[in-house]
Amino acid sequence: MAVWNAEQVADLLMCESSDDGGNESSVVDSEDSEFRISSSGGEDPTVSSETESTDSENRTYVTRGRSRARGRRVRTRGGGVRARGGSRGVCVTPNRSRSVSPQPRRTRAIHVPHHDWTEVAQDPPDFPFTQTPGLINPVPNGSPAELFELFVTPELIDMMVTETNRYAAAQINKQRPLRRHSRLNDWRDTNAVEMKKFLALLLHMGPVSLPTIEHYWSTNNLYKNTLFGSIMSRNRFQLLLRFWHFTDNANADATDRLYKLRLVLEHFNHTMDRIYYPRKELSIDESMVLWRGRLVFRQYIKNKRHKYGIKLYELCESRGLVLRIRVYTGTAIDDMNMGQSGAIVMKLLDGFLDKGHVVFTDNYYNSVGLVKRLTNRSTYICGTLRFDRKENPKEVASKKLKKGEHAWKRSESVVVCKWKDKRDVLTISNMHRVEMINVVNRRQQMSIKPNIVQDYNDGMSGVDTSDQMLSYYSGLRKTLRWYKKMGLHNLEVCINKCSHPAL
Repeated sequence: MAVWNAEQVADLLMCESSDDGGNESSVVDSEDSEFRISSSGGEDPTVSSETESTDSENRTYVTRGRSRARGRRVRTRGGGVRARGGSRGVCVTPNRSRSVSPQPRRTRAIHVPHHDWTEVAQDPPDFPFTQTPGLINPVPNGSPAELFELFVTPELIDMMVTETNRYAAAQINKQRPLRRHSRLNDWRDTNAVEMKKFLALLLHMGPVSLPTIEHYWSTNNLYKNTLFGSIMSRNRFQLLLRFWHFTDNANADATDRLYKLRLVLEHFNHTMDRIYYPRKELSIDESMVLWRGRLVFRQYIKNKRHKYGIKLYELCESRGLVLRIRVYTGTAIDDMNMGQSGAIVMKLLDGFLDKGHVVFTDNYYNSVGLVKRLTNRSTYICGTLRFDRKENPKEVASKKLKKGEHAWKRSESVVVCKWKDKRDVLTISNMHRVEMINVVNRRQQMSIKPNIVQDYNDGMSGVDTSDQMLSYYSGLRKTLRWYKKMGLHNLEVCINKCSHPAL
């Protein structure tokens, strides 16, 4: 058995002293003056367990003690490492020949445009509204049935008929041979007349609410309703509901998460552009369609009536008439160098820019860059602003205010105003010269607030008004197919439009 003394160990391992921080060899305690290492590589039974380990920087540690886990390695001032705690050890300087210099952290440079903020008041730019709002081709009588046919066109009905028949045939062929008493044996292709009846019954289930679909055909005196049975049998209605479809799965783009709903969404948005032009005041906000099933783009918004579901970005008139719908799918869109939220605004406003519209949005969308871009497109915008936006004027965002006080800064046509009510409120606009005005609330009490806040409160209720009207007689039911629920939601939006005073 070879015996090494402390001097040999020190010379071999080139330890650095941890006490004085110099480059002298470390001194080993007298009780550790001998390390007994067997010539065969085995461990001497008279010595506690010895362990040699190497860290990520090629430093070698020789620790000795009953439990290696009890020790802690501490970096010394000279660059070495010593063991402290449950086990004693001999520190070893790093292997300089194999050490790797740390790589610099890669960071993406974020360009934040510079804005000159002043307190010089000036009038906002003048963007005259150049369009005539209302129906582009007025309906002679203007009855709800005629208005409904403007939205639910024969082309849409024919598309539903074609895709429903195609989907039914594909699903039945997958399940062949069918059982003797299967309902699928009774399937026959549908047509436009039957599809209209099916949609009528589906929408009528909103104002006539019953626990399940079977109850609408029940003969029990508590639920008896002769209307549904006189139009269509229960089994036929359930077959149509099962195979109700909007696209050809065989030729669809599987990379599009909305391919099962794409034709219905495009029809809805294009129809509104074709038959109606909105008023000057518009608003953009989120809406939710309840969905608690499995869906990759299901969202959660805590301040909505339905907290879990499919999130919709909607462009509305301030009175609640929905103009465009965009479904959030979790995938990125072309942000136009202005972030996803700003890109959504530009996508929804496509076709309404350079015409003098006023757009109200909340703090999710607004930024200084978005407001300046819309100013260049002759469009007004007003709304709340998040405090952590990169281009905000720091003097305004961080200023301490007492209740009722306000502060503002202007950069060209963009004005950012902070007002203290119960809490701090930060707003942004390109259509205001900041003034404090008197406002009478619902309790007939007088209060003073900035004109930006008052105009935002008056113009931002479009999506909330639409959601309120749809909630009264909604026929949406729990289903295993999310696209069917979204298709019915679009039909209900059309029904709401037919009774809207703007039409």
